[in-house]
Amino acid sequence: MTQRYDAIICGGGPAGSAAALALARRGHAVAVLDRARFPRPKLCGGLLTWKTVRLLETALGETVDCLARAGAVIHRSDRYVIRTFDKPLAEGALPFPFHFVDRAAFDNHLLRKAEAEGASVIQGVEAASVDTEKGVVMAVDGRTWAGDWIIGADGANSVVRKAFAGVDRERMRRLMAPALEIALPAAEFRPVACPELYVGFLDAGYGWVFPHGEAVVAGICGLRREKINFSAMFKEYLEFLGVDPAAVRPFRGHPLPYGNYLEEPVEGRALLAGDAAGLVEPLFGEGIFFSLCSGWYAGEAVAHGLARRGDPGPVYLRRLHRQILPELRASDRLRWLIFRAMRHTGPGSLGFFVNAAARPLAEMVHGMRSYAWLRRKRWDFLEG
Repeated sequence: MTQRYDAIICGGGPAGSAAALALARRGHAVAVLDRARFPRPKLCGGLLTWKTVRLLETALGETVDCLARAGAVIHRSDRYVIRTFDKPLAEGALPFPFHFVDRAAFDNHLLRKAEAEGASVIQGVEAASVDTEKGVVMAVDGRTWAGDWIIGADGANSVVRKAFAGVDRERMRRLMAPALEIALPAAEFRPVACPELYVGFLDAGYGWVFPHGEAVVAGICGLRREKINFSAMFKEYLEFLGVDPAAVRPFRGHPLPYGNYLEEPVEGRALLAGDAAGLVEPLFGEGIFFSLCSGWYAGEAVAHGLARRGDPGPVYLRRLHRQILPELRASDRLRWLIFRAMRHTGPGSLGFFVNAAARPLAEMVHGMRSYAWLRRKRWDFLEG
């Protein structure tokens, strides 16, 4: 028997939860399907910028203090370090602290919030196929769900996106970056008080060491250029950090959208949000904000369409093209400018760039300024 809802959301991560909240609060029948059972482990550095905190406050009704009480926010830092394997390039204070979350707790908290608002959360459901014209999702076990609209928030390997005929799959594959990460007990590593970025050892990528409560998270990501062996490079990276790779196997990896954002993530009765639409900032790989924001936009657009019996696609695309896609395009241009400069003149060029405009660049990362020429950024969720 097919279960019917106003909207079906595939994926219970930040994008799916934000979309579900937007719909459930307006009284619409919405189901969130996810193959996992929450709380579930999630590979992620877990960094929240100023714009993420403000979106959580204004749209989702969540504060940092509330998230900390839920065990989701586990560290904060108002400083940063950028360095190579040989020397520091830049370090300094931030205009607003980075907050770090435990993704298992963070995602579970947001999903339960959506459930408390009236969304039906159905776990342990692995989608097998999606009919974007009829609005039908079929699970591996044969169960089906139908909705007036489908929101694909099911990550980088999105099943919903695979049903889109108009996606350039070669571009999606080419600009999907492998990411490898481990969590180390802080007591067995060294004190890490602020986020550390490592550059210069990947042609189009970087490494990180993030404070993570009682642990330290270390990882690398980058594009596959010149047949790089990422496992071997990750071992070298860990050895540089003073970690024995043999003592922490197996490594955990996942694909990270890294410049393959979709300009038109709408087809038939389906909209894509978050990683499913490639909506990850292409320079530093920030994904949580863009998942939350695009999920919220998708949920509000579908709610608007349901209320007016219209197509939510144009409403969703309009907000994406005004608010999110200009940031991703500008970040992508800056990314290649920086990587090419480092390739020809060395990593010192990045240090010079950051030190010459430290505060405006920090405000850019936080979303106070735009990636487009450092103009002041006006996010529409902060207006009205």
